Amino acid sequence: MKKQFIRYFLEFLVIVLGISISFYLEKQNAIKYKETLKNQSLNRILNNCKVDHDDYEFNLAAQKIAIKSSRWIIINQNRLSDFSRDSVGYHLGAAISINTTFVDNQEEYRGLQNSGLIELIDNELVVTALQNKYIYHDFCKQIEEIINLRANDILDYLYTNTKYKSDQTNALGYHIDRTYTGDFKISQKTLQQLQDKQFLHEYYLGRILRGIKTDDRLIKLINDEVGKGENL
Repeated sequence: MKKQFIRYFLEFLVIVLGISISFYLEKQNAIKYKETLKNQSLNRILNNCKVDHDDYEFNLAAQKIAIKSSRWIIINQNRLSDFSRDSVGYHLGAAISINTTFVDNQEEYRGLQNSGLIELIDNELVVTALQNKYIYHDFCKQIEEIINLRANDILDYLYTNTKYKSDQTNALGYHIDRTYTGDFKISQKTLQQLQDKQFLHEYYLGRILRGIKTDDRLIKLINDEVGKGENL
């Protein structure tokens, strides 16, 4: 009787251990699977960061062109007739018409949020940096909208006092071949509107530089996070 009891007990123990091990392995596989999904999402966000970096660089170059031409018009406002009409037309066109549209892909980040996988990120700095990144993107888009509104206020002056000579574009794809047809007397209102737009470009340029810097930090944090997950 005692031997039977011991045998039944051992069989029961084996069954319990087997079930426990099975549940444990299943749980570990589920954790590993979610960890893999999380790392896949983070790797896609890394790729998005590379695209964002290219967009930042393009926008940075565009702001510099608009700022340079605005300054040229403001500095030379009282002696525009000393320059060729093509030069005046070029700088007016660049100063008034150049603006950018920041396009970002937030789908992967939103998916990470909605799926709850973001909770698996070990480093809280990564979570905070991701949140700040996309809030900052929305802020950059708002600045661009304001610049676009300022441009719309003075587009009529551009259309009235310049005309295209050809469909030539610069390295960024903006049409630049304009000639000036006005009387070289730009009104104070137009000059102030132009300078206001210039200030916004300068402000946005600073925001772009900050965005590049914070993205570089985020990339390092994500690489560290993904590296930890791959070593599990």
